[in-house]
Amino acid sequence: MKVGRPKALARWVSWIFGLALLACVAIFALHYRQEKALARLLRSAQPAWLLFALLLQAGTYLADARIWRCVLGRAGMPMPFRSYVRLGLAKLFMDQAIPSVGLSGTLLVVRAFDRRGVPRGASMAAVVVDLVSYYCAYLLALGIALGILWVRGSLTLLMFLPVLIFAPVAATVPLALLHLKRGRTLPAWLKRLPFVKIVFNGLFEATPAIVHDNRLITRCIGLHLAIHLLDAGTLWTVIRALGFQVNPAPVFASFMLSTLAQTLGVVPGGLGVFEAVSTATLKLIGVPVTAGLEATLLFRFFTFWSPMAPGLILARREAKAR
Repeated sequence: MKVGRPKALARWVSWIFGLALLACVAIFALHYRQEKALARLLRSAQPAWLLFALLLQAGTYLADARIWRCVLGRAGMPMPFRSYVRLGLAKLFMDQAIPSVGLSGTLLVVRAFDRRGVPRGASMAAVVVDLVSYYCAYLLALGIALGILWVRGSLTLLMFLPVLIFAPVAATVPLALLHLKRGRTLPAWLKRLPFVKIVFNGLFEATPAIVHDNRLITRCIGLHLAIHLLDAGTLWTVIRALGFQVNPAPVFASFMLSTLAQTLGVVPGGLGVFEAVSTATLKLIGVPVTAGLEATLLFRFFTFWSPMAPGLILARREAKAR
């Protein structure tokens, strides 16, 4: 697929949205069993802490929108801030419904930029900068998480091995970009990897001045890292809402290992995988199993279930729009 062809891109987005909608039906069918448990937890939790969790999640959407605004602002193509927030929710829905390392949502965003008259060079630069800064921030956050567990004496081979497997994959995009910036070419086998292929093709369409702006990339890395911190803060907040006190640092480590398991899994949204790993890792830092499971369910309510409905509506609007 060549991302540079608008009609081909529209067809891909339509197909991907159809798959996401099908996955969404299955997800909601699984979620139906958890409704009573979530309702009970929301009634028993402390309202002030739940409100704080809601504010932290709102902060993740604003930070994500800020990333797109920084890149397009650098390209001289700013849009109203609410447009970035809406695109962020639509992208979140696509990424959660279809495990694709973030590519399903990225294609939706590219098409949305095309429809809004953003030059292809600027939109592809936004994609490249977003992916590179995301993987850099993710690796940094995983390194911090492992450091926290190592200092606490809780680091085991079972925790370290998934990070060891995922780290080279996550480092591929930033290293490939650095390699290309030095005027070299990528090996043929590396170009065939789906996420590398899109970044590689997009790099030649992207505006060079934006893609090579190290200050811009550093700023976006900081914003992606802030999103991880806000998400981990949401998990810590819902634990407090249930009446348990725990150090925020190990909660951050637990959250990052859970998101890694979710990323490596093939289940849409990491359903079941995230909950199991989160409960287990929270148990290692002193949170009882029952409380850890309840906190994880509440966390998923704020981060996964709540944005699904608006994300579905916005993604459908972008997929159907001409």
